[in-house]
Amino acid sequence: MMLGYLLILLGCALLTFGVVYFGQRAFPQTPKVVEDLIYRTLPQTQCAQCGYPGCRPYAAAVAKGEAINRCPPGGEALIQTLASLLNRPASPLASELKAVPVPLIARIQESNCIGCMLCIKACPVDAIIGSQNLMHSIIESECTGCELCLPPCPVDCIDLIEADSPKAVTSMRPKSDEACIFCSACVTACPKSLTPQHLFLAFDQPERSAKLGLSDCIECTLCDQVCPSELPLTESFRRMKDNQRLITQAAETAEATEQRFLRRETRIETAAATLKMRPKPKDALALIAQIKDGSGS
Repeated sequence: MMLGYLLILLGCALLTFGVVYFGQRAFPQTPKVVEDLIYRTLPQTQCAQCGYPGCRPYAAAVAKGEAINRCPPGGEALIQTLASLLNRPASPLASELKAVPVPLIARIQESNCIGCMLCIKACPVDAIIGSQNLMHSIIESECTGCELCLPPCPVDCIDLIEADSPKAVTSMRPKSDEACIFCSACVTACPKSLTPQHLFLAFDQPERSAKLGLSDCIECTLCDQVCPSELPLTESFRRMKDNQRLITQAAETAEATEQRFLRRETRIETAAATLKMRPKPKDALALIAQIKDGSGS
């Protein structure tokens, strides 16, 4: 009898090993794939507060084992997301870093700006415009509040202020005293042929709720009226739509910021590659003298 149990356990162990082994062979989780997942999760502020020159280097470091609690703009929400994504324990923001409880943007004191362009060169997302010896301005809608423009300013005319529109926070699921009993009364009542009971359970699953037709819900409240558990179905769907809208807006903002950062990096690399070596002062004087001698003769 005991031998039979041991054989069953051995068979299960071998089956598990085989599934894991062939799963890794069929779907290799390469460091590059992990790095890309982490990179897409980061807020794309390119602020370098983590100690790395941009979000991509930090993502690469995290993929290799770096701590996941070094992104002040992402805050606790990002730490929790990365912990879940990488199956690591969540920890508070690193003690040497300054938390960013509210979104910040930079603003230039225009009367004190001398037009030195040093802040323009420091901005990682091209959110500052201006010309030499002329007043500079910040495109507030594109500013990430990274603080990188503050140190190079020689007249200390840049302030960090709270953004006019605070960062929107996703809504929690409405509280309910009862659980869904899957009676399907809401399914029958729905004029859009949706399955409200399944949508209700997909509150924290944006992709699944989209497949279930969340956007087709017209919030008619008929499902609420027939639900024997008196679940807040319509209110849940309303909050789910709001959350999805916030997630989409955040993704679009991050994508736009990333593209500005990449364009800036490309521009800098191109300029460095095409820059001609300037002659040394001594060689320049010799060249000028040579030109003068040639024109005189």
